[in-house]
Amino acid sequence: MNKLWQRIFKRRQSYRRLFLDGDGKANPSAEIVLADLKRFCRAETSTAVVSPVSKAIDPLAMAMAEGRREVWNRIQSYLHMADREITQLKEENE
Repeated sequence: MNKLWQRIFKRRQSYRRLFLDGDGKANPSAEIVLADLKRFCRAETSTAVVSPVSKAIDPLAMAMAEGRREVWNRIQSYLHMADREITQLKEENE
């Protein structure tokens, strides 16, 4: 389980190095990328997609939109994960 904890910790560090500066704020390039991903992944809008043909919710398009949102949520969870959360995961699995 120690290897799993180390992997989570390293992954969090990698996400933070990629997107954040030394003060924990998004660097200028990351701001552009995160803003684009936020829109593309429908982070703040419904994932319901209405078919222009049938005027009904398209379940396949909605599933794809939910997949995009899942990626956004993963990025955000690693950027904002506190040390205590990693420690708690470690303790729960020991």
